[in-house]
Parts: sequence; structure tokens; C-alpha cells
Amino acid sequence: YKLGHLKDATWLSWENLPQSLNALPAAPAQLYLVGKKDEIEAASLLLDIKGYEVSGSLVSNSQTDMQNWSQQLPGLVEEGNKSKILWKPSFLVQEFVELLNKKHIAFPVDNTRPAVLDIGCGGGRDAIFLAKNRMNVTAIDHEPKVLKRAKSLAALSGTSIKFKCCDIKKENCLPYQSFDLITVVRFLNRDMFSYIKHSLNSGGFLLFQTFIEGVEAFGSPKNPNFILNNNELAEVFSGFDIIVDRIDKLKDGRPVASFIAQKL
Repeated sequence: YKLGHLKDATWLSWENLPQSLNALPAAPAQLYLVGKKDEIEAASLLLDIKGYEVSGSLVSNSQTDMQNWSQQLPGLVEEGNKSKILWKPSFLVQEFVELLNKKHIAFPVDNTRPAVLDIGCGGGRDAIFLAKNRMNVTAIDHEPKVLKRAKSLAALSGTSIKFKCCDIKKENCLPYQSFDLITVVRFLNRDMFSYIKHSLNSGGFLLFQTFIEGVEAFGSPKNPNFILNNNELAEVFSGFDIIVDRIDKLKDGRPVASFIAQKL
């Protein structure tokens, strides 16, 4: 990779690809692969199963192959170890940070590192993004394999995050401390609503984005325990100052409730 790769490429070990999908853009997305023929074939099968589209590939079995491609593709091949970051956090988390940066909203205390709790952090994209924006993040998920991927991506991104593997239904899972921001993305357990209210500092923010009524038509999820009712968050957190309350659609068309509110 250092001796020659396509511009704006990212490097991932083929062997670790199944454990590194959180380093890719969220599916569905188009990807172009470069590598050995057998590796490309194996990766294409995996990526297809995971909802990605492989738009093309370039076979490179050796340094000589890449040098030849450099001659055939002038200006498109470069040297060095720069690896482009392909992943992004959820768009609501990006929007929240933009609101902070533009000073449309602000934490109540001039704290250079606000305390953040990410409940159901999954592959860690949101937690890492917030940590890279100078926040002190605690991230919780109950899946050990998923959390391992999150830790790997955090290390690769050079961020420090406190990860915790536990089931929030069990005692002592959720931290006994207060936070300036609590995020919940594509996760729902209504039992945590009371915890959120009590664990947010006065002036702290709740960021919530998950599936809402109507998603059943898309096949998944169907369990009502994992689907918000219309206006449910606005009713539960009616004592908060509501900043964002709308229905958005993911790339696959599924509706999600996007909600940001500040505790008064």
C-alpha cells in the first residue's frame, strides 16, 4: 500500500475485513476494490451479503503490478501511508456537533471535555466522532464482538474511549454518574427513559435517533419494543427544551425519529 495505491483509498487487511466493517461507510454504499484476485473475490462476496455494491476492482498481485497500473492511470496512483477515513457517524450526531460549532447550542458549563454516554454504541462510529471533537465518552454495548470492532476502530482513530460491555437490563450496567450528553442511535429500551432524565446534568442534551412507526413495512424491525410511536419522545421528554423533532429516512428508506432536546 505504501509503495502505490489509488488516490483517496483506504487500507484494510483482507483477513480482518469481517471485523472491520465499521471502518467502511454505512451500507448501502459503493466500493471499489484493489488487491489480489482471490482476495477481491472473497471480499466481494462478503460485502454483497452486508449490503454493499462492489462497483469495480483492480487486480494487483505485486508491487510491479501497481507500478504498471500507475503508468496506465497517470495521476491516479500515489505513494505513502495515508489512508482515507471512509466511515461517518450518524447524520444526527454530525448535525449536533455542527450546532455546537456554530454556537446555536452550548453546554451550560464551559467544559472543554463534556461527559458523554453512548448507549448501544455498536461499531463505535458515533462515540469515536464525539471523542475526536474533544468529548469524554463512555460507550456501552452488550455484544462483545461488536464492541471489539469499536475498540479496534477507536485505536486506529487515535481516540480514548471508555468502553463497557453489558446489558442495560441488568443492574450496574448504566453508570452511576451524570452526563452532559446522552446519545441513543438505532437502539431502544424504554426502561432507560427514567435513567436518562435523572442522569443528564441540568442543561445537558439528549440525542435520540431510532426507528419509528411505519418501519414495519420494510420488514425490519417488526417488534414494537424496538419501534417508537409517533411523538413518543416529545411526550416522554416534554419537560425538555426540544431542539430537533422530526422524521428522517435512512438510505434504505426506513423511517427514523430524529430527536435532540436540552434538559432544563
